[in-house]
Amino acid sequence: MSVILRAAAIMAGCALLLGSLSAAPAHAEVVCDRITNECWIKDGGGDGGGDGDGGKDKSPEPPLCSAFSRGVPDDPPEDDWVWVECRLLAGQPDLIGLWVPPRESAEQLAWAAIARLQLKPVEIGLTPLDPDVMTAVGIPVWLWVDNPSRTSWGPASITAGGISLTAHVSSVSWSMGDGTVLRCGVGTRWRSSMVDRNGMVGPSPTCGHVYDRQGRFVVRAVAHWVADWQGYGESGTIRLDLASTRVLRVGEIQVIVTRR
Repeated sequence: MSVILRAAAIMAGCALLLGSLSAAPAHAEVVCDRITNECWIKDGGGDGGGDGDGGKDKSPEPPLCSAFSRGVPDDPPEDDWVWVECRLLAGQPDLIGLWVPPRESAEQLAWAAIARLQLKPVEIGLTPLDPDVMTAVGIPVWLWVDNPSRTSWGPASITAGGISLTAHVSSVSWSMGDGTVLRCGVGTRWRSSMVDRNGMVGPSPTCGHVYDRQGRFVVRAVAHWVADWQGYGESGTIRLDLASTRVLRVGEIQVIVTRR
């Protein structure tokens, strides 16, 4: 390897080092009210910054009130009726509360339980860590789920209104913006110690990609959630997807050949 080519490779490796100081991981806490037998997840947050200048899809919303045809706002006819929060109109944030029969719709009650878990998309981890730093054609890009928590990876469990439910992420689909789609688990986090003495970065052992052309690519990570529920003699599985995006710029390393 010529001196100029080696220097260019080292510069590319150093670019991956920028922003390698990770934020504190997010923590989640399960909070339960023993009187009402209702539970929810309180997420402590954490500024992971994995979203870059992309975005995140919203977490699952409460079901529509129209799903509970026999629901009443006040004074339930029987003591075993269940209180749920629902939306009057699709796409509207306003919620109202209804008392519904416990067997009115076990699956709709399961959806209401999912909404209370406040699940969120994964935080994207990829190299380079700093979203303002450009990577280069031919340099392996590592992909992983950053700061996985109960609400972004699972398992997250809740028991409320006669429904027991546990949700977790089964896998993550990565759309790399160049036509490549990968399906991975949590992935392997890249660390600065993984650069060799020549400043080179090897491929990820679990989830990664190498771009063969320069450009500006939108990386989209879709977490595939699976929620298993049971109650009132019924059971089922609900599947839902939550997505995050980040923009990645890919350039080219210019190699200058000199004569000696």
